[in-house]
Amino acid sequence: MWDAERSLASQRKPLVSAKTDTLRLISGVGAKGPACFLLETGGRRIMLDLGEGPPPGLLPDVAGLGPVDALVLSHGHKDHVGGLPLLQKLGNPRVYATAIVARDLPEDLAKGINVRPLPAGGTGEILGIEVSTGRNGHAPGGVWLHFAIAGGLLYTGDWSTESILYAYDPPLKPAAVALVDCSYGTYQKTLGDCWNALAPLAERGPLLLPVPANGRGPELALQALRYGRTDIFVDTAMAQALRHLASTDETSLRAEASDDIKAIAIAAKPIEEPRGIILAASADGTSGATKSLLERWAHTAEPAIVFTGYRAPDTPADRLIKNGRAQFLRWNVHPRLSDVVALAAAVQPKTIIPAFCDRTQLPGLAQALAPAHVTMGAVVEF
Repeated sequence: MWDAERSLASQRKPLVSAKTDTLRLISGVGAKGPACFLLETGGRRIMLDLGEGPPPGLLPDVAGLGPVDALVLSHGHKDHVGGLPLLQKLGNPRVYATAIVARDLPEDLAKGINVRPLPAGGTGEILGIEVSTGRNGHAPGGVWLHFAIAGGLLYTGDWSTESILYAYDPPLKPAAVALVDCSYGTYQKTLGDCWNALAPLAERGPLLLPVPANGRGPELALQALRYGRTDIFVDTAMAQALRHLASTDETSLRAEASDDIKAIAIAAKPIEEPRGIILAASADGTSGATKSLLERWAHTAEPAIVFTGYRAPDTPADRLIKNGRAQFLRWNVHPRLSDVVALAAAVQPKTIIPAFCDRTQLPGLAQALAPAHVTMGAVVEF
């Protein structure tokens, strides 16, 4: 199908001058919010991700954008795909995603959508534009994308170089413009530092870790196993994610993680009482098994509860941390500042757009990423 798309694209008219190329930052830059960016090049309009949240219900403002020709999904997390119901307002464009991401789209979001294949690593074409992809080290089926236009555009989506579970393929092609996940701003602690903070709580007694099942959940299970823990308990969403990673989704894994994930998929037990390492979705407690577990254990001494990712205001995660019942200890699933600096050195962008972080991080990022022009402006011209 990817080759067929390339054949059809070769019959279209050539792209017009790169001087007309623009990248519109609809949402996801200047504050933590749903990913949504619009690439306009050669008369084509390609949207990069269309998310919801992290605050539940928060959607990009697409009013007045008009029709787009294609939507490309970098990975399957809600803040990148949760806005799919907005597609009707955008002219119902064709949607591109890797097979893993397409399979896992929630039925209520994917209804009526004809998803076209996007390679998990390789080169092809979207609407006549050469596009290269590589695994992003962040989620099953997740990729970064390089568009061969106007000196190159790199969109990382979410990415991580540190994951002990998910494989990361470093982008190597030059890109004049790079739209880069900078969720952690100038943060520099390593994944090893994260585990050093978390391990004592894991040793002390039962520990509940609310997680995204298709992200850091399996990775934390892997870390626990490698630390010698076999008392791992999971909900149905985590159990399914582990089974997929042990079989059909193995291509997203680091080679050395494969056997351990297969062992966890077999050995992990259903959650019953506060015992061992407990992993359940969702990550913020607003839905899924975590919601009911937090309601059951919010006023008990055990288990310890630790949230490891971003928490939106007024979610169960936020409330439990504020009242002292839970703790926050980050588990790295996004790049540190040093990772962003290394990426910039590799692809040599003239312009870098830091995504998914607060505007207050801009001065520190601009200093670290000089001489590139670092901007959070609403429109970037190539």
